[in-house]
Amino acid sequence: MNCSKCGGKIVDGCCTKCGYMINGNKIKSTSEDKNYELKLFNKNFDKICMNKNLLLIALLGPLYFSYMGHFFLGTILVIFDIVYFIASNMFTSILNMAFFNMLSVTLLKIFIVVFNRLLYIIFANKICLLLDKLKIKKIKKKYRENYIEKLESYKHHKYYLLLTVIIYLIALVAYVTIKKF
Repeated sequence: MNCSKCGGKIVDGCCTKCGYMINGNKIKSTSEDKNYELKLFNKNFDKICMNKNLLLIALLGPLYFSYMGHFFLGTILVIFDIVYFIASNMFTSILNMAFFNMLSVTLLKIFIVVFNRLLYIIFANKICLLLDKLKIKKIKKKYRENYIEKLESYKHHKYYLLLTVIIYLIALVAYVTIKKF
């Protein structure tokens, strides 16, 4: 059956082209976007929401949060990542001393790294969006009248990534130096 208004196909009593219904009503599309503020605040919202940045998350790991403008969380997770790396190395060293063959210990190390990155891939975008919502709420509270302008002009500081990398390198150099002595 075809629509009497536009000639489109009618499925279950409703035109798939214009929204006209057989009973005379019309389905209207709402222009209200519940993520409007997030899109203004974070220019990469569509990539984050559709998980189109999984390779970037896998490569950066905890540094991804700093890349997205969440310096404090990125720094804390870098420290946890270093502690996790040290603990996993100690664990695999113990297994290596316990007469496990080198191949199984190497496979375990690879599994630990892949598992760590999978956790970041699964949760990083959700956490970033949650933190962005909290920042938006804070901006709305601080700038009641012109918060839309503030959201449009907000820039995620990409130099946070550089600062976190410097902290990461300092911690790794300190670990290697301490381990040598």
